[in-house]
Amino acid sequence: MTYHELKKNRPYGPTVRLVSKGGKLVVEKTYRDKGLPVRLLGSALIFWEGFIYSRLQGLEGIPEALPAPDRLTLVTGFMGGENLKDTSRTPGDAYFASLKNLIERMHGRGVIHLDLRNRRNYGIDDRGMPYLVDFATCLYIPWGNRVRRLFETIDWMGFAKVKDKILPRSLDEREKGLLSLGERLSMIWLPTKLVRAVREWVKLLRSKRRK
Repeated sequence: MTYHELKKNRPYGPTVRLVSKGGKLVVEKTYRDKGLPVRLLGSALIFWEGFIYSRLQGLEGIPEALPAPDRLTLVTGFMGGENLKDTSRTPGDAYFASLKNLIERMHGRGVIHLDLRNRRNYGIDDRGMPYLVDFATCLYIPWGNRVRRLFETIDWMGFAKVKDKILPRSLDEREKGLLSLGERLSMIWLPTKLVRAVREWVKLLRSKRRK
């Protein structure tokens, strides 16, 4: 068995690897090599993400969930290609049209991703088509009510941000409005500021230890 790290390994986050098992490539997300507090939280996140994958089973553009060796690990099929953050390719209109359809079908299953501002959660496969990953912090609301539509708007704001980053001239009027709304909200969104503050604090502690 061989593996390749897909994500920077942090003490408070999962280890994400591209693993070759018997000639087949799979993605392994695991907390088994972390400290006890992180493992406890990680087991809950792995359980939840596994449940979400069960709701999205069979949906094109979503990796297939595979048997895992333990409750701290999630194993999914590898979709190929790269994520939108690291790719050197520029997705075109066909990619974003297919991506929009994928998000609509995901919402139709009651799943709201909540982290579609992050280009690393979008994949572009070897055919140039989209897929989505990382469902650990998403919501599941199977009822089509106002609350669900409100949270769905968060996904669409993220979609508009990513599309504007890559194909800014292709946004329609609705997407421009969502982009503007997302930019205004991000300026006052406390959780984002808190995460950034924690990351800066961790970096500061590490730099002091090196000295």
